[in-house]
Amino acid sequence: MIAVMTVSMLLFMWKMYPNTKINFAIIVFATFTFFGTFYLLRTQTFIGDVQYMKAMIPHHSSAIMTSSNVDFKDPEVKKLAEDIIAAQEREIKQMNEMIIRLESKK
Repeated sequence: MIAVMTVSMLLFMWKMYPNTKINFAIIVFATFTFFGTFYLLRTQTFIGDVQYMKAMIPHHSSAIMTSSNVDFKDPEVKKLAEDIIAAQEREIKQMNEMIIRLESKK
């Protein structure tokens, strides 16, 4: 976010920053920072097992919440939502158990 704001600021307020060499260097650095961070995020380079599961628990909780708070009309869709809730609850329990086990090994 900071990298994008840096480039935006330099491009939209270019008259305030007259040194074009420094501006160019800042834009290049900010661009590399943005794409480097984006790459690391997409490849999950520094994410281990425990970090992955800790990030997935809120994701699963969101699926439970959205599946619970709907007034379903179609019985098949309602059954699907119930299955999703059951599966997500089971997986959250499993992930919590695995986190405890993996953290106790440290």
